[in-house]
Amino acid sequence: MRENGRHARGSESSHHPGDSYYNIPPIKRPHWTWEIFVYFWVGGIGAGAHAVTTIARLLGHGDAALLRAGRYITLGSMVLSPLLLISDLGRPERFYNMLRILKLRSPMSLGSWSLFLFGSLSGLIATAQAAQDGLLGGGNPAARLARAVPAQILSALAMPFALFVGSYGGILLAATAVPMWARNALLMGPTFLASSFSTGLSALSLALKLGRWGEKGTHAALRRAERLALVAELGLMAASLAKMGKYGKPLYGKPLAPLFFGGTVLGGILAPLALLSGRESRPRGILASVLVLLGGLAFRYVMVEGGKRSADDPQATFSHTRKEG
Repeated sequence: MRENGRHARGSESSHHPGDSYYNIPPIKRPHWTWEIFVYFWVGGIGAGAHAVTTIARLLGHGDAALLRAGRYITLGSMVLSPLLLISDLGRPERFYNMLRILKLRSPMSLGSWSLFLFGSLSGLIATAQAAQDGLLGGGNPAARLARAVPAQILSALAMPFALFVGSYGGILLAATAVPMWARNALLMGPTFLASSFSTGLSALSLALKLGRWGEKGTHAALRRAERLALVAELGLMAASLAKMGKYGKPLYGKPLAPLFFGGTVLGGILAPLALLSGRESRPRGILASVLVLLGGLAFRYVMVEGGKRSADDPQATFSHTRKEG
């Protein structure tokens, strides 16, 4: 990850004998702007939606409305994600350069390739769905070719890339020297993945409820799955806070604490859980889905911004470096 330009990562800390070096942070804070946490959010929604619909299909749930919604939601997210990444990089050719060589030890290289492959497969799958829905016309060659695409096989092939894209934000953050992220390296990826499942499920549920599509059994199954995903996300988040310990300090103070505890934990997890555990109704389900989606965005924002503040804390960096050493 480049240190010049907008895509700088926290560099390795220098070794100083004291607790600080004139209170100057020994690592550079990431220079990411809003595009990055929105990119993590949008990509996670698409990855979660694809994973849910693929698993549902494998388990024998054949609701065409669920499958259709999942494929179009995934396509939309995979169109937006590279645009957000390119906007952050500043020039389109930088994204192309990231694809020139696959580096298996580089999270950014793996993430770029996973995004490219998952996006390409999602495009083919959505094209097949569009042909099936009659959106490409009748007997023209393009429609016939699209209908011949083996969408189910491609969906299964795309699954590993979807799971990586869903967890990628956490994996990328954990690979830096930023204390708050590095301290929680093992749980960052799984926590982001759990959030991707919860937001993907909520996007599917919201689409079906707003369009009044889907079978009754599908809505009930999504409701159960949403509850499970939120419980898993809450558990991983609690474990992450425990693992971060004092290095999670940016999340406990202003300006991030109200958004993290109010927007993510309370508004994005606990409130939707209460809504989904009570009497089932369309308005309650819509509200729960919207809250989960907004909570997922808030989670990614506070994780990125909290890491920036952690990088600015020389005491945290030296303390973490000594423990790691």
